[in-house]
Amino acid sequence: MKKKLFILGIGGLTGSKLAMLAIDDFEIYGSYNLRNPKLTFVKNVKLDISDTSKLKETLSNIRPDILINACAINNVDFCETHRDEAKKINIDTVEQLCKISDSFGIKLVHLSSDSVFDGTKSLPYVEDDIQNPVNYYGYTKLMGEKMTLKNPNNLVVRTTVLYGWLIKSLLNVPSSSMKPENFVQWLINKLKSSEKVKIITDEISSPIIVDDYARSILRLVKGNYSGIFHSAPKIQITRYDFCIKIANFLDLDSKLIQATTNKELGRKVATGFNKCLDSNKITNQTNFQFLSLEESFSLLKKQISS
Repeated sequence: MKKKLFILGIGGLTGSKLAMLAIDDFEIYGSYNLRNPKLTFVKNVKLDISDTSKLKETLSNIRPDILINACAINNVDFCETHRDEAKKINIDTVEQLCKISDSFGIKLVHLSSDSVFDGTKSLPYVEDDIQNPVNYYGYTKLMGEKMTLKNPNNLVVRTTVLYGWLIKSLLNVPSSSMKPENFVQWLINKLKSSEKVKIITDEISSPIIVDDYARSILRLVKGNYSGIFHSAPKIQITRYDFCIKIANFLDLDSKLIQATTNKELGRKVATGFNKCLDSNKITNQTNFQFLSLEESFSLLKKQISS
């Protein structure tokens, strides 16, 4: 008998991809707020995850074996200026998830971010580096991690810049995550419209396509791993150089991409320079192999054309 997997935020980029990749191994359930992915193989429920009583009732009725929290307000700038809203979803709701999952004996998988670090390290961050968030978003993610890991059976998976292509049923549908498009989808749409874009040069990261991120999460879940793991390819690249590469690969006009800095953009939120993550732990323990940048771009191109 297949284990029951419940995905909170199944209408998002990560949630929908997790569902599509988990179909052969799990009985899949999911919740959405505004975006219904309309996946016929998923038992979906419309749910505001901040409604604790409804959340508890839903999980009580289904009793999943694994609960993946793919819900969060991920917009760093929004979190800085809307702290109450960020706290409600990224901290308070996670606290309730921990209590509910503990009471029902459900394994909780919490998705986190490089933003728990200060970005000053010269090398990619490893799992046990000291956390020191420099913005409120990073603080909320760190608090979510700490609460999740009070149960040693639970799992935290951190990633950095995440990108991919939403399935057709989710395209152009408003999202409650405060990010209507992921970074690359926004870039491609702008370049296809011949619009100039300003991209920062003062930040390096390890961009990961959502397919790889979802596969790594499922590898850890199926192996019943716990603790903290990083999910990121062995890439260290600026946002600007990454955008130039993807534009050239997709035959888009890279001349529309203009170099800038966070300060020149007028961003009022502090961010670290180094957002790269070291993923040797997951590779060594599970033999998970990440796609190269070129392989990721090829997969993205295929998804766009389909």
